[in-house]
Amino acid sequence: MNTAQQRPGLTDDELSRLDSLLAAVDPEESMAVEELDGFFAALACCPEPIPAEEFEPVILGGPVAEAGGRIGPKDFDRLRKLLERHRSTMAEQLYDGEGIAPVLGYDDEGRAGGNAWAIGFVRGMAMRPDAWQALDDDEEHAPALDPLMVLVEEVEHPEDEEPEPIQEEEREDAIAAMLDGVQEVYDFFASARERALAPETLRRDQPKVGRNDPCPCGSGKKYKQCHGAEH
Repeated sequence: MNTAQQRPGLTDDELSRLDSLLAAVDPEESMAVEELDGFFAALACCPEPIPAEEFEPVILGGPVAEAGGRIGPKDFDRLRKLLERHRSTMAEQLYDGEGIAPVLGYDDEGRAGGNAWAIGFVRGMAMRPDAWQALDDDEEHAPALDPLMVLVEEVEHPEDEEPEPIQEEEREDAIAAMLDGVQEVYDFFASARERALAPETLRRDQPKVGRNDPCPCGSGKKYKQCHGAEH
């Protein structure tokens, strides 16, 4: 069960600042911090690394250059630094495996919904849909995201398919189940992420030249007395 109680990384003030900067970039299309939190969880789980130049426009709601122009270079630099720290925090939590401490929005009565977090995760999955196919094909682990999808479908569903709302007394357990499932998915893709991040094996186009062999340049000198002397 997800047991994390405190979140390392950004302070509450920094999270508030991050949320304000994102809203200033585009109040309609940029992500709120709760959605961003789920989005970064999906990127951390993904078996393929996704560079910032791909995911930043999704977060900002449009091209990076336009976003920077709306809030000025100083604030935009601060925004990007906060985003990177926030992303790293989520990746570290999943790597540690001690439970995710999510950033959630709360209503006036102090109740968390969890829906925006789940939607953010699905948006992260959409960055590399083919890479997630292995999870869908695995009968044992595919259900790990079922609790998350229940929270998504509660607010995003066809008009003629109204789902049963989650009862308030069950919502906390639903959110915990979602986070447990995300951790399971992260662990499921661990070996695939390691392979994707492993450095490529160096291949030589030409046979290795010994230091006492003739230099390949054709000078007639030994390699160590010619081009090998440069190394």
